[in-house]
Amino acid sequence: MSQPDFFDCAPPAAEAITPAVAAPVVAGSEVRSGRRAVHADAAARVRAHRAAKARIDFTDDPKIKQTIAGIASELGCSEADVLRSFTRFALTNRNWKQVGLYGSKGLQ
Repeated sequence: MSQPDFFDCAPPAAEAITPAVAAPVVAGSEVRSGRRAVHADAAARVRAHRAAKARIDFTDDPKIKQTIAGIASELGCSEADVLRSFTRFALTNRNWKQVGLYGSKGLQ
């Protein structure tokens, strides 16, 4: 048995490389397996997503933006996820119709 030459990249003669055998592809006869496409094309998929998800854009103080970005980086999520969590918490834990925006009916 001989020592392998570390500078020679060719495989030893005893190890024959066999090419992988693939099924021949006939043009135009591709049969796809799996689930059918839900949407006809990418544009239809985008339209369906926009119809199902409402978008809210707002502006705020840069300090608030930095705080939200800091929370997002600490939790390892996006700023949108943080805002979504804030909104759901606020809608679940406060009676806005009764209390108002600033905490009492007198401040409105």
